Amino acid sequence: MDRIVSLSELKQDGGKPKVDQAKIDGLTADLAAAIKGTYMWKGGRELKDKEPGQKLTIEPSLSNQDLIIGKSDNINVPKESFNSEKISSENSLSLGLEPLNLAFSILPKPSPSSENLNCWQPPKEPMDAQLLRILKDPESCSFRVYVGKYKFRCHLQVLQAHSKYFQDYEDVVSLRAHLPTDMVTPTAFHVIYNWMLDITKRPKGGCSMVEIYSATTFLKIDELLEFAFGCFNESCVSGSLAFGLFLEAQKFEISMFQFLMLSRIDEFFLPLVASKEFVQLDFYWVRELLSIHSIGVNSEIEIFMTAVRWLSYDWNARKILMEKIMGCVRFCLLPALFLRFLQGEHKTLVMNSICQSPKIREKVNKAFVYTSSELCDMTQRIFSLVKQFDTPEQRKWIFDKRCPYHRKPGGNQGQFFTYQQFLNYLESLHDSVPDYGS
Repeated sequence: MDRIVSLSELKQDGGKPKVDQAKIDGLTADLAAAIKGTYMWKGGRELKDKEPGQKLTIEPSLSNQDLIIGKSDNINVPKESFNSEKISSENSLSLGLEPLNLAFSILPKPSPSSENLNCWQPPKEPMDAQLLRILKDPESCSFRVYVGKYKFRCHLQVLQAHSKYFQDYEDVVSLRAHLPTDMVTPTAFHVIYNWMLDITKRPKGGCSMVEIYSATTFLKIDELLEFAFGCFNESCVSGSLAFGLFLEAQKFEISMFQFLMLSRIDEFFLPLVASKEFVQLDFYWVRELLSIHSIGVNSEIEIFMTAVRWLSYDWNARKILMEKIMGCVRFCLLPALFLRFLQGEHKTLVMNSICQSPKIREKVNKAFVYTSSELCDMTQRIFSLVKQFDTPEQRKWIFDKRCPYHRKPGGNQGQFFTYQQFLNYLESLHDSVPDYGS
């Protein structure tokens, strides 16, 4: 291991230094420059106060013993002497500068929210017009409605805003709905959706009010249902128009609407019986029609003959319905003379089968007792039998002066005519419908 000697030992020996004198001189010059720089930095503020030409004196702070030279020609300078002076110099210095205003911002001050920009603003399209344009655009629709083979692109929120059916629709995640064609037609849905978009103020175009009513009934759109009922409650919706709406409604499952239209037939009943549409009706609707109080006839005999006409149209298929259809006849309103006629035998197959039926024969006999009791004073025994009958409600009696067997007032108990006479009168109604008087 090399021994480290000091510079003083080298001089005491009187010999030449073992290190290169040029290297020592260079190190000494570097050390002096470093010391000089430190003192100048430390007294920087004092140097400013010196007058020009005044000499600056620097006292060395290092002794000869501070320099240690080894055989490896490396010189170690203690760091403690430099660090201590540097720390002390930093503590003695001050910036001497005024700090900047930290609240200063180059951005303009924001104007109050109530102020308007003092610049020209282009005219703005109303929001409702923008929204309506988006709603009308099929490309922006995400919900699909299928009606038969037709597909409609819709906004679910628009459908839910008007229809309780879509409000309660459970399969919303699938973004599609299939509507039954026996309740909703493609045309009706198209018209109704345009109404929802406020394209039309009232549903119109390409479909009838029956289609609108059926669709709104299924979709549960209260506003349109109220509108439809308002249309159907017009006084002009009666007679042949009401029956036409009834036939159109048969394509849909709206039985309440059909009942409503049947109740509006009134004085159009006999012209209806004379048509082919009547004999083609189902038993269910014929029974409902004959049970209505407001249908216009001149006597209950015409109700009985009407039932015979419907049965005769397809006797083999309808004879099993004979007793049910005759249950609509109010036998107690039939004249006693006609009831007596029903108790006898008949030449035609249909009339004879009806009158020979045990259930119908029982009704005829009881009704004959009832009507006879109104014509004369009967014993208490007959009166107890009569009490089994409830007083039947009267029909809407009408009168046609062109009819040979009509009498005033309607429902006359002395009236009597045959089935052939009834058919002859119906034939005359093909030419023109009379204006019946109540």
